[in-house]
Amino acid sequence: MHSLRSSWLFLLYCFCCLKAFFSTQNRIGACFLLWNGVEYWAQRDVIALMNDIITTACKFVTSSIGRKIIVALTGSCLLLFLVGHLAGNLTIFGGDVADGGTSWINHYATGLHSMPAWLLWSIRLGLLAVALVHIVLTLVLKYENYNARTHYRKENTLKATLSSRTMVITGIMILCFAVFHLWQLTFNGDPHDCYNHIIAAFQDPMCSLFYIVAICCLFMHVRHGLQSVLQTFGLATRKVRPLYNIVAYLFGIAVCGGFIAIPVCVMLGILK
Repeated sequence: MHSLRSSWLFLLYCFCCLKAFFSTQNRIGACFLLWNGVEYWAQRDVIALMNDIITTACKFVTSSIGRKIIVALTGSCLLLFLVGHLAGNLTIFGGDVADGGTSWINHYATGLHSMPAWLLWSIRLGLLAVALVHIVLTLVLKYENYNARTHYRKENTLKATLSSRTMVITGIMILCFAVFHLWQLTFNGDPHDCYNHIIAAFQDPMCSLFYIVAICCLFMHVRHGLQSVLQTFGLATRKVRPLYNIVAYLFGIAVCGGFIAIPVCVMLGILK
């Protein structure tokens, strides 16, 4: 408690120094006071504060509710990525390819690859870290629930939906599909001719079938995942539960239907 109180005093001290810096002419004196304050508290309370923060974070991560919140947050990040990824993929329907022009998806892919390499790889590694945290903590929660199973839980399991019972299975299938998808269309593709690369890939019936099956697994995972996110954040009250179930279904259908539309249109000859 003492270290926490001192930390608040330290923040107040910094605020006063910054206010003096912007409101007076003696900015060198304000900087000198700020530096002295930082040096003083660094020797006294910063280490204790960091220990408190680390201890609190460890307790949060090791608690069941903490893990559920982290899984919900990482899942929300992945859902937002799916929406953005779908928006980029749907640009394949734009452009004047039939008249010898360029598809919008080529401009989209070229724009992504024209980003600085450090920024592009930071985004990729950030998404990978989010996905790994989501997977690991989900498996930990699943293992804890399995070990803590009671008669009450068994009765609830019988009432559980197919999506909730197969979250781990669909998650593993989505992970395998993501690895294949990255290898086939991202790392082995030409960003300047993304359109023809996608068309050639989905003209293979087995590739299209695998893609569609994987997206169906994604629908089950996303639908139940969105419901779980709303429930974790306390939005799934009994009165609004039917509404958020409908929202989860519609969201899953919209996202996954958009992804499936591409291979279907290729196989039907709409995209060629």
